[in-house]
Amino acid sequence: MKIHISTDKTIAKLQEEFSARYPYLKLVFFSKPHKAYKGSHAKFLIADGDKTLGSMEKQPKSGDLYIEANMPTWQLERLFEQEFGLHVQVFRKSGNTWLETSVTDDLTLEEQNVKGKASERHHFEFIDPLDYREQD
Repeated sequence: MKIHISTDKTIAKLQEEFSARYPYLKLVFFSKPHKAYKGSHAKFLIADGDKTLGSMEKQPKSGDLYIEANMPTWQLERLFEQEFGLHVQVFRKSGNTWLETSVTDDLTLEEQNVKGKASERHHFEFIDPLDYREQD
């Protein structure tokens, strides 16, 4: 998959293009970098989907980013950082929640996407814990 990075492209547009190929994964942008296998702090989250990629880069640059299904998650995050100065984390869908994939950064994008899809089949029900106060 090839994604074109341009200074006038918005976060939302890039996320949409990525999710068209990986519907159970999401790119989330941050204003600060993170270390491998570590999460990004929520206070650095960039929530404005209308923000352009060029406005987030110190030295705005356009070009193509080639993404392979067998690419480990950490490698994609590093490519965004090294090639374009963009700080991204891949999140995976888990039921109705999006999980940061920092612990599973060694999994490929395809493996992450399959895990996300599999989570839709699980129905989690809340079961009250046993109340020991009612025992004799």
